[in-house]
Parts: sequence; C-alpha cells; structure tokens
Amino acid sequence: MEDKIRILFLSANPWTTSRILVDKEAREIFERLEEGKHRDRFELIKHTAIRPGDLQRLLMKHEPHIVHFSGHGSKAKKLILEGSPGRGKQIDPQGLVDVFSLYSAHIRLVVLNACFTQQQAAAITGMIDYSIGISRAIGDRAGVIFAGAFYRALGFGKSVPVAFASARAELKLTKTPRARGIELFIRNGMGQSRALRRPETSDSRELAASLTTVPNGLRVARQRSRSATVSAETFTHTRKRVEGRTRILETSTRSYFRFQF
Repeated sequence: MEDKIRILFLSANPWTTSRILVDKEAREIFERLEEGKHRDRFELIKHTAIRPGDLQRLLMKHEPHIVHFSGHGSKAKKLILEGSPGRGKQIDPQGLVDVFSLYSAHIRLVVLNACFTQQQAAAITGMIDYSIGISRAIGDRAGVIFAGAFYRALGFGKSVPVAFASARAELKLTKTPRARGIELFIRNGMGQSRALRRPETSDSRELAASLTTVPNGLRVARQRSRSATVSAETFTHTRKRVEGRTRILETSTRSYFRFQF
C-alpha cells in the first residue's frame, strides 16, 4: 500500500474549559484537503479527548508527519489536555518539547491551534522543522478558518510557509475577528533534504520538495552554536527578502525564523 503524509489530529475540550469547535475544525481540515489535487497523498487520523498519557502512544502507533492539536492553552502558556473526568490538566511545556524530540525522525510539522502556545511552538523548532503557535487568545472561528485554508494549500502542493501565508490571507480576506497572533516558526538549517517521508515515486518526491520550500527565495543558515555567527552576506540577503514581516530570534541553544502577520 502506498504510504501517505499522515496528519494526526488531536483535540481536548474538558468540561472545565469553554466549548470550542474542535469537531468542526477536524471536518474543515478534511474537506479542504479534499479540494486539493494532492488529496490522495494525505491521511487524516483523528483522536479526541486526549490525555497526557495518550500522546506518546499515538505518536508511536501512527508515526505522523504532521501533528495538529486543537484545544485550549492557559495564560500560564501550557496546553490543557484531559485530566480527571470532566477536568482539564495542564502539561509541562518542556515535557512536550522532549516528547516531540523523540519522534523528530518522522514529525515535520507541529500545529498548536490553541491560545498562548507561541513559546511552546518556538521551543519545538529546536528539533522539528516547522511549528505554528498563537501568542494570544484568538477567536474559535478564526482557528477553524485558518486550519482549513492552511491544509487546503498543502493539499494543492504548497510549501508550509506558503500555506501559512495563504491561511493568514484567508483570515484577512474574510475579515475574521480576533485572528491576530498566529505565528510560524522554522527550524534554522531547514532545507529541501528534510522532506516529509513518503513513497519514493516521482510525484511524491515533487510533493515532498514543495512542502519544504521556503517562499521568495529565502535561504536559512544552518543551525549554529552560540559562538557561531551567520555570515554578513547570508544575513543581508535574508533581511532583504523578509524585512517588515519576519524577525530572526536567537537563544543560547538554537536560532529560528519567526513569520508573523
């Protein structure tokens, strides 16, 4: 059987949190993927009411290329999963990063479609090629529209950065309220060699390349240690390409690009 790009859709909506449209979001992703010419290359796997103990089991079982979480984030910048019956449980941010790092051999993108997940998304790109997080509280409808437009673009063979830009444009086009704060993080050193794993056919190799192509000729320097520096030529070239909508952030252990609109 031909392998596919596996999207693991995870959601949690405990009774102690406000009701959100997690089922509608999953349906929106499926329907928008179906519109794309590469729809047969994707497989959507859905699991609801996720508990902390479920995460690694599902990552090992399905070996997804994309992990999409739909749910809540707390003001303490922690994801809220299912805990004791009817109650939410906040999970440790570093623990989440550690888990994803264990499965970085196949995970290429993590989408945290929940409020206050910006810092966790940024940390994840220390190991994972792409991540999407949200810096503030956004509207439920905005999250659904963004997800649908993002996966529709992937279904048409667009790269992750281009799909992100397409989804943000969709929010502006529809004048969706409370839609600010969604950000894309790209691991430093990204290149087309880090493609999603798929069957080795000419069509799948072409799709793999498209999913990791950065738009507008952007070239990202390789990940470096704290003492290393990006060459002046590379930095100048990058700055001209993305000035006004991209910032380069550096920490003691990693560098990454953050796209924000």
